[in-house]
Amino acid sequence: MRGIQAIGAIAAVIAAAVYLTFGTLSPCGVLRATIRERDGLAAMLPDAIVDLGIAAQYGPMSPRQCLSVLVKTLSTAQTSEPHASQPAPTVREALKWAADETERAGRECRARRLAGELPSYAASAQCSNPRMIAAFKAAHYPYIDLIEQLAAKRLELAAKIDRGELTELQVGLETQDAYAGIQETERQRDAVSR
Repeated sequence: MRGIQAIGAIAAVIAAAVYLTFGTLSPCGVLRATIRERDGLAAMLPDAIVDLGIAAQYGPMSPRQCLSVLVKTLSTAQTSEPHASQPAPTVREALKWAADETERAGRECRARRLAGELPSYAASAQCSNPRMIAAFKAAHYPYIDLIEQLAAKRLELAAKIDRGELTELQVGLETQDAYAGIQETERQRDAVSR
């Protein structure tokens, strides 16, 4: 009986540590948080877009699949970069703040569009893009041109929704493709600067 209680206590401690670190006990939530922690651009995207990227790379996500990908991702990171230094917590906090500010701007501008204050999806993108760029500049994100590129792509895609050329779902997929290209550019630049 004591063995079972000890195992239960250890499981509770592990669960509490996971929850305090990642804010969730869901394997997919932990995977999303891990990806955001490692990638400055992922930190600024909404959950749905990050989830689309995960699904595009690893297939349909279930808790079991997320756990498998998470274990594989963590073990690969440890073996491929044993001496990689993590960004200073202040950098991570700054990027998290910039991502949060981007999400706030997006929600506020979307609400203004839905309330009729902004006439279109493009107007909503024009409303939120400057705040996104300003937030990442304030966070001293080193590749601000990539954020500006993403802002331009967001505006282009919003205009396509307005013209009936794309649906919101299609825009989400195209945004994910643009995001993947920007991530690759970020990785290449990081590799050169090492």
